[in-house]
Amino acid sequence: MKNTLVLLSIIFFLVSIPLSSQSLFDNISSSVGNDYKLGGFIRSGLYMNIPDGSASIPVSFAGLSLNAEAGNNTSYKAYFDIRYRYAREYGENVNKPALREAWAAWYTPYTQLKAGKQIIKWSRMDFFRLQDVTGPRNDLYRSFDPEDRYLGNISIEFRFKPSENISLNALIIPRYRPSVLYVDFIDLPDIIEIGSVSPGYEYAISYGLRAEYYLRNFTADISFFTGYNPLPGLALDTISILSGNNIPLISLEEQPFKVRTLSSGLEFAPGKCIIRAEAMWMDPEGDYRENEYIMLPEIRWAAGLEYFIGDLQVLFEYSGKHLLNFEESVFDPELPDESSFSEFVTLPPDQILEYTRMQIGSFNRLYYYQLNKLSHYAGLRLAYEKGFSFLSPSVNLLYNITAGEYMVKPVLKIKPSDNLQLIAGAEIYIGTDNSLFDMINDKLNSLYAGMKVHF
Repeated sequence: MKNTLVLLSIIFFLVSIPLSSQSLFDNISSSVGNDYKLGGFIRSGLYMNIPDGSASIPVSFAGLSLNAEAGNNTSYKAYFDIRYRYAREYGENVNKPALREAWAAWYTPYTQLKAGKQIIKWSRMDFFRLQDVTGPRNDLYRSFDPEDRYLGNISIEFRFKPSENISLNALIIPRYRPSVLYVDFIDLPDIIEIGSVSPGYEYAISYGLRAEYYLRNFTADISFFTGYNPLPGLALDTISILSGNNIPLISLEEQPFKVRTLSSGLEFAPGKCIIRAEAMWMDPEGDYRENEYIMLPEIRWAAGLEYFIGDLQVLFEYSGKHLLNFEESVFDPELPDESSFSEFVTLPPDQILEYTRMQIGSFNRLYYYQLNKLSHYAGLRLAYEKGFSFLSPSVNLLYNITAGEYMVKPVLKIKPSDNLQLIAGAEIYIGTDNSLFDMINDKLNSLYAGMKVHF
């Protein structure tokens, strides 16, 4: 409570003084020269949902970001971003700092060496970021800033530019950090418990190579990645029968697995529109028939058109997926519960183990969106923003055509002054029975409101 009062007092102070485009740290920056910059923001907000007909506020938070940048952008640069969050989230208290990014870079006329905790993005798409196999995400993080869902990781990136039109990149990720699974927001059967990734994978190494070609209004790239998929699968660990009642306890664990990917993308900006396209081949290491946590090999493609009508942004993207070596799922895509387990409890132990493993594999395929040999998706964004306008409304719509799932995210941003922003919006997930969105929408469907002050 004391931390909350401190943060709210700071916010009240910042809002009470005359806010202008001048940063609070401008005097500090000018006193130490142009090679040093300080900044950040303070924000607070809440999420409200109505899962059972009665309104509740499962998430309320206050947070601070402090970032600094040093360097001249010609021979060196360093950057860090420290976050602090005090919150009440789904019945639990959160009170912790976090280092979001901290890296240093060394430049020469033809090279760049960058190392530290950083967020690596290879994709240029908006909804369907096929090439972003280099970094983990936390899509359960309750924040009205989508960038907060990207997670930093330790990596080393070397870039060589033999000419102004060509860039050759090499990436090493010496530490595995998994994406956060939706299972935290799914009502699991009573007989299921899920453990985190084994510590043995913490120092698993991944590699990436990338070549980019630049022209004035055209960019193309080709990338190769071999290493651990940021999204782990669920693997069967043990099955224990509780004494006296024959009720099982099924222990699962998050299991990383290796993949190889070959991908390519382009971006072309003729006139007032921007055209983007990507394609990717992903080949997991291992057989999904023998390892329930491994994905099927797949080919994905995406294309998008961004167009501006005055101050209105219209963005449309389409994506498709084709599964290689496809076979229909044997079981319904759901985790085993007490009733389903009782159907084969009289079988020999090795068959019980195999059937349970196959059922978990079917759930993984639901999670990976690999229940259909061919899948189609579409995304649409409408956003209006005119310079430093007072009101900036926008809406994002995502439609899984094959699975029949929808996501709608309307947002309204109000700027009473240059450094102050008021935000209100909603997140709406709709899915057919037993779809992934159907399993998570009770907690994710919400209205939210917040305030953010930059300094």
